[in-house]
This record gives sequence, structure tokens and C-alpha cells, in this order.
Amino acid sequence: MSELVVHLGRPEDLVTVEPTDLFDDDLARTVSGAEEMFEELLARRRPGRLHGRGRDRIVMTLPAATLGTDPDAVAARLAAALRRWCGRRLESVGRDAGLQRRLAVAALRPGIPLFLVGLLFSTDFLAPDVPEFFQELLGNGVFLVIAWIGLWYPLDSLFFARLPLKRQRRALEAMMAMPVEVHPRPSAERVVASDASGDGG
Repeated sequence: MSELVVHLGRPEDLVTVEPTDLFDDDLARTVSGAEEMFEELLARRRPGRLHGRGRDRIVMTLPAATLGTDPDAVAARLAAALRRWCGRRLESVGRDAGLQRRLAVAALRPGIPLFLVGLLFSTDFLAPDVPEFFQELLGNGVFLVIAWIGLWYPLDSLFFARLPLKRQRRALEAMMAMPVEVHPRPSAERVVASDASGDGG
């Protein structure tokens, strides 16, 4: 079983951060818990593939005092918030992918004529009656480069530049599919006390 574990100081830390907490709290966050798990999942070799045939899970820990008298309600609220967060991020990724696709298609309009012109001039300068120096410089050099420049950006945008967005989509879909568990966490004082007593024993 593989776990995504995140330690929260309060339920709101799942989706928000409070920068001013850094003045007083050694455990204050600079990124939200959801963002932390998302980044960890992205770092995996295959973020969209769950390990253990779907037995992956998300584990959130909170100070026991913040769970109140109804831990199940807090867990359900956190799970729902995480699903909504993933849903909004998926919408954002979808918009970015659509924009990138439109930009790539738009780049084909000047790119294809540039490719054809460069290819035409390259072919002309490779004719047998052209001096070898100009064949190499212009036929196999300048105009061939111009031709490939015309298609390089549109093809790169259509196929390679979109790969990070596809990876993000797989990671978000994996997060949405994982079950969520919420566990109480001892306060810092209790952890220190238990460590001290263990050393003394």
C-alpha cells in the first residue's frame, strides 16, 4: 500500500496557508496540504498509476483537539474539500491545455508558409548548377533551418509542451480516486514527553 501523508495544524491548512503564522509557528506552511500532496504525486515516476492496484490512500493527520467530538464529520469535510480542490485544478489544467492547443494551431498559419518557402529555396540552392559553397551554406544550411523553424514551434506546442499538463491531469485524477483517512496526532508537548520517557526507560 502506498500513502500520501500530510500533517495539518488545522482543517483549513488543507487548502489555504497563512503566511503570518511563520512568525510564531515552527510548523507553519508555505503551501497548502493539497498542493503538497499534488507536488509529491507529480514527483512519482507514474503519477496517474496507483500502486497496489488501487490500494493507495491519502492520510491526513490533525491535532486531536481540532477533531472535536465528531472526527468523522471533520474527515468527510476534508475529503469533500480535497475533491473540490482537485476538480477546480482539473478545470484550470483543461483551460491551459485548450489555450496551448489554440496557440499551436494559430502558429501553424505562419509556420506552414515559412516551412514551404524555406524548403523551396533550400531545394533551389541544391540544384547541380549551384556552386558547392552555396549549396552547403544556403541549401543545406540557412533555408533548411528556416523551413524547420516554421514547424518546430507548432509541433512542439502540440506534442511536447502539453506533456506537463497531461501529467498534472493524471496526478489530479489519481488524487480524486484515492480514499481519504484522517488520523488524530498528539500535540507537540505529548510527543516530546513520550520521547523523554522512552529515553529514560
